[in-house]
Amino acid sequence: MNCTFKQYDEMDDRLNSSSKPFLFNHLEVNRGICTKTMLIKSLTSYYESNETAVNAKYTVFDTTPTTFVIARNVDDHEINRFMHRFREISRGGSKHERVPVKHCTSNMWLVKPASMNQGKGIEIFRNMRDISDFIFQKNQANSFWVVQKYIEKPFLYNDRKFDIRIWAVVTDDFRIYVYKHGYLRTSSSAYDLKDKNNFVHLTNQCLQLKGEGYAQHEEGNTLNFEDFQRYLDQNYPQYKLNAEELLMPRIKDLILDCFLSVRTKMNPNNRKNVFELFGFDFLIDEDFRIWLIEVNTNPFLGCPCPFMKDLVPAMVNDMIKLCVDPVFAPRTVPEEDRENEFELLYREQGPHGPAVNVRRPFSLDLVYPIPELKPFIGKKSALKEKQLRIPVRLVKAGADKEGQITDSEQPKEEKPRSEAVPTLGM
Repeated sequence: MNCTFKQYDEMDDRLNSSSKPFLFNHLEVNRGICTKTMLIKSLTSYYESNETAVNAKYTVFDTTPTTFVIARNVDDHEINRFMHRFREISRGGSKHERVPVKHCTSNMWLVKPASMNQGKGIEIFRNMRDISDFIFQKNQANSFWVVQKYIEKPFLYNDRKFDIRIWAVVTDDFRIYVYKHGYLRTSSSAYDLKDKNNFVHLTNQCLQLKGEGYAQHEEGNTLNFEDFQRYLDQNYPQYKLNAEELLMPRIKDLILDCFLSVRTKMNPNNRKNVFELFGFDFLIDEDFRIWLIEVNTNPFLGCPCPFMKDLVPAMVNDMIKLCVDPVFAPRTVPEEDRENEFELLYREQGPHGPAVNVRRPFSLDLVYPIPELKPFIGKKSALKEKQLRIPVRLVKAGADKEGQITDSEQPKEEKPRSEAVPTLGM
């Protein structure tokens, strides 16, 4: 839950007036990462002020796709920046664009209302006029919008798009834990850039369950990591891909970046006996690069399929052991207790032990776990000058004679589009 100032005052009064232990499962001022607009602003500030990130030339748009925060009722400089970037990509790319060329072929953009969640209000566009009409004419109630570059070539599961949900917990003394077992949320329909149906492109659970194809392929449109590993083993055996080894290090890096970006802002009054569970959403592209989508407070804890009926209670039980049992000692202790599946990522030196920080170096080389798959980033016109770095792609077993990583098709030079780009009016 999100509390008002009055409710926090009441909480403080109770803490100060009672000797009885008190526990609250929410951290004050979490909006720095749990709203779409503030997440971008917090990460931008963090990377720009982090000397190691600056020296590595690492920016927020190496973590999340290129994003512009547009205020509908303000003559915002961000509007002009977005229009300029849109034009550059439509004419062959931009030397400033961090998203690889392969994801810019159709120049598709996600438009998200800043004040909504659960996939509500999100639309996908590839035309500037449509974006302008949608923000400034058709949606007068929403003042702030996030316009984000769409990742056009995601990694697919049986030809359908998916994302990954990972849980993380932060305690009052800023210990950061990640749960080792996440799950995949799948789309109900085959992926097709030409299909304008949101059920093809958005994998949010609350949106998918409203579609006619919900649970047609997987019960609850969810898969566990073991299912995903079997899919890799069956379809790409020649590469010997280990999903956990390829994906989790990068996921842990990005989770840490998010929380550290609000280290001095979240729980500003240093309340004791508070904690919070967060849900992180990630996308994998066809080069096995992880992209951060968003961070959620009050994450979905439903059980739409059998494995979730085991996974969710196990996660909650482990969270209770971490955050509740030290305050309210359990009355009984199981004779044989399993290992807690929450992994410690970060801890400042203190009563709980020495400092811990598993964040790897800020290096663009670590963004792509399979170096051979690193694609070209920049302008298409510069491709001929980059022959030493030819993009490649994963090929399913049996798709070619030798079953090896093969060269992908080079993007063809496109003529500048003649479509006039309208001014974004207000």
